[in-house]
Amino acid sequence: MAPHPHTATHAPVTVRAADSPRAHREWDLLAAPTPFYCGAPWLEFSDTDHIAEARYLVAESTESTESAEATASAGSGGDDGTARPVGTARPVAGLVAHWSPRENNERYVPERVFPDLDRADVLTLGGRRGYLSGPLLAPGLTTAQRGAALGALIDAAAAWRPAAEGRWWWPYLTGEDAGTVRTALSAAGHGPVAARLIGADCSIAVPEGGLDAHIAALPAKQRRTNARRELRAFTESGLRIVRATLAEHVDTVGPLLANVQQRYGHDHSAEQMTSLLRRQAEHLQDSSVVFLCRTPDDDRTIGFCLAYRHGRSLAVRVVGFDYDRLPGAAEYAQLAVYEPLRYCHESGLDRLELGMESFEAKCRRGAALRPLWALSHGLPAPAPGTPDARRDALLAALPAYEAELFRTATEAGPA
Repeated sequence: MAPHPHTATHAPVTVRAADSPRAHREWDLLAAPTPFYCGAPWLEFSDTDHIAEARYLVAESTESTESAEATASAGSGGDDGTARPVGTARPVAGLVAHWSPRENNERYVPERVFPDLDRADVLTLGGRRGYLSGPLLAPGLTTAQRGAALGALIDAAAAWRPAAEGRWWWPYLTGEDAGTVRTALSAAGHGPVAARLIGADCSIAVPEGGLDAHIAALPAKQRRTNARRELRAFTESGLRIVRATLAEHVDTVGPLLANVQQRYGHDHSAEQMTSLLRRQAEHLQDSSVVFLCRTPDDDRTIGFCLAYRHGRSLAVRVVGFDYDRLPGAAEYAQLAVYEPLRYCHESGLDRLELGMESFEAKCRRGAALRPLWALSHGLPAPAPGTPDARRDALLAALPAYEAELFRTATEAGPA
């Protein structure tokens, strides 16, 4: 790992660079409060497609007497909670940058996401798979310290790939995280940083009473009635759900995932999806949770949901079905929402992350919607007053109640 020095006006920041997150022993500590897709296992898996070049960067700041004491009080000092010795470096931020001129996922290509942009070589920050990112920041930092650290990381990424000419984008940030990054970079004199609405995702805060409490709190009587009807239909069907981990079921669920992909217009074979899940199992087996839907007569798997644990949350990743054998007993609702919610409650998890798309199905079953934003530097911002086609499309895909909330949440940009 080669250090990349960066000089700030108030404190020195040093950046260490590597080709893998595992080369930084601090990576997962910094990533712990962030989404699952910022952790080393997912990032290492996503790099196995060998489409992009990756650079993993960690910023360190040298402790002064005053900052060492503040660090200890914030709980990010030594392993025992004591202050680090004065003059020692501590990790304060992390960032992954990808150089991917051949990117094959159009949702990670700026000009494909935003048609008003011209084609340009650009660094992708924060990851290139998963559709959710976030800044890796040590606790207890001031805005100025965050800005110095993030600025140093971005400078190091830009120096790594001069062909980008300083252009970067950081997609799929929550409003809170986008606001944190923009404010910090502005305070450090890095900018301008433009923000665009890129999408939305869904999640459920797990209530103390579990699934029953969740359904009882749905905002409309019709939604509560429909949820209870779905639960009853599944019980009466005789179908059952078995919990497992990924590795031992890859060959079974790969073809089911391909069925869903093909149903929605993607040319992905059973062999391709099985290979994809096998690579995930190699990197993510320990955090995997698979919900298998099995028939009462021959115990055949006709549906599945793959999710991953991270901290106190569960991130639902994909579902798959044998459509020809489904009896129509609300299998999607059971696998994608109700059973994962039961698992979270039983396992002491606080949050169920349901991801993007299928907004109406998720919202009507109690998911909350939040906007996701893309930050960028060196790419043109939309002209003032320009209609936001992406926002309009998202609003059209939502139930009326959620659409009004989303409209309000996106009017002023990220928090």
